[in-house]
Amino acid sequence: LNFCYFYNMKNYITELIGTFFLVLIIGVSGNPFAIGFGLTVLVYMGAHISGAHYNPVVTLAMLLRKELGLVESINYIISQTLGATLAALVVFFLSSSPMEIQPNLSASIYQILACEIIFTYLLVYVILNVATHPNLKGNSFYGLAIGLTVMVGAFTVGQTSGGVFNPAVSLGPTLSHFIIGDGISKHYLWYYLLAPIIGALLATFQFNYFVNK
Repeated sequence: LNFCYFYNMKNYITELIGTFFLVLIIGVSGNPFAIGFGLTVLVYMGAHISGAHYNPVVTLAMLLRKELGLVESINYIISQTLGATLAALVVFFLSSSPMEIQPNLSASIYQILACEIIFTYLLVYVILNVATHPNLKGNSFYGLAIGLTVMVGAFTVGQTSGGVFNPAVSLGPTLSHFIIGDGISKHYLWYYLLAPIIGALLATFQFNYFVNK
């Protein structure tokens, strides 16, 4: 187990770095264009090393697809969470304000959850198709497809749910609040844990059905 951990260290470091820069871009710019194109760059940076998940529910999907083992998946998620937390601390250092991920407070819980489920489903379904489908092996457009999906989601539902689609993007800032002594980030974290997991599960089950049919 220890040997496997160190053997795969380059994967975990890549996941940490990619998630760090993704959350940093979100926290500093909040701009869907910057986020989408930034993710595109980061995917091309790390896909050949770790698979460029940068998102715990993408790792969950790869676990269900048997692309990763359980221990490796857990280490991916730890690395992603650490990268997101470090990024949120850098955002605090640069802006003197704690990074807050929250939905539109005038939206209902059901609207927020629906937005996050639908576009996390789309994101994971796109990733599974462009990055793992046997008919698309070796394509050069996977990074652009993934980045544009996040950009479209942010433009479409960002004003309602926050356009997160990634538990690490909320979990990192929440943990940073504890570290800087600001108490718990407001009680929005569960939206961004539950909804993306549901969306990712739906996407993975549908992808498996189509691929295995």
